[in-house]
Amino acid sequence: MYFASETPKLFGVQVAVLALVIAAFGFVVSLIALGWQISKHILDGGRVKVYLNPAILEPNFRLITNRNGKWPISTKDLDHVKPENLEVAQLVVENPGRTAVTVYTPSLAVYGVRNQEYTIAPRMFNLEKFGSDSASTENVVRINPYDRATFLLDYWSIVPRVLSEAGSSGIRLRGNVSVAGRRRSRKSKRRLQWRIPQGSWTSVEGLDYLSPFTVMWRELYKLTSRPESEVGEGTGGHSLMHGGILIHTVLAFQERPSLDDFTEQFRRSAQEFEVSSAGFAFYASRMYEALDRYSGHLEPWSNFPGNSSRGE
Repeated sequence: MYFASETPKLFGVQVAVLALVIAAFGFVVSLIALGWQISKHILDGGRVKVYLNPAILEPNFRLITNRNGKWPISTKDLDHVKPENLEVAQLVVENPGRTAVTVYTPSLAVYGVRNQEYTIAPRMFNLEKFGSDSASTENVVRINPYDRATFLLDYWSIVPRVLSEAGSSGIRLRGNVSVAGRRRSRKSKRRLQWRIPQGSWTSVEGLDYLSPFTVMWRELYKLTSRPESEVGEGTGGHSLMHGGILIHTVLAFQERPSLDDFTEQFRRSAQEFEVSSAGFAFYASRMYEALDRYSGHLEPWSNFPGNSSRGE
């Protein structure tokens, strides 16, 4: 004979059902624990946020930054800008994680050239004693938790050439940085990428002309600037004497002189400032090349140090 007994119950519920519920609960808890471990690994790992802002640098004075990341800079955001200025790209890399990260090769991701994406790392400018806007020229930087690193990139030194290789729609730029331990580089937000059309020569919206002095000063600054630690405190990374010599030289002429005449006066001005004129012929040549690149966008020579004209 066969006798069937009733399934055991606990609190009025069959034990088999309770066992199934407990097993399912344990499975859910395991999934939550696994998800937490994955999230913790991501949060504790190297992760950064990248921002790209157009900026105007006035060495030894101030850095004007469009912190919303939009290009170009509206003239409404600017008051009087000194003729000694540089248009730069401020690349900001923030570490929102709880672990220090190492970033390297701060650069610009370029789109619109032969349907390819590639990166370019233009020269960087050193900026000291500007608080959170102080900029490094190091190619490899360690960023502590909840800290950031800033770089100032001379992007106009590469934009004309890249535009010459691009199509009629121009190019797009995004900030880019590599992170140690990560396979892919990190970029600034796509929706804030800079769209630079063909024919662009400045990041200031409505700017029509530049003073020849500003164009020459920019080139001279790039050729002679060095970190403050090398040239002494208070110089802002650039020998102010070179700027004074350039002013003295430009004021000696009522109109643009020949390169030979300018070079000769440039050397005489250096002697009056008791500065060695070694390399000044090269400096003059490079400054005149810069003037030729800005042909069609220059104020009259006699307007020095005239303010740049802006459209309404």
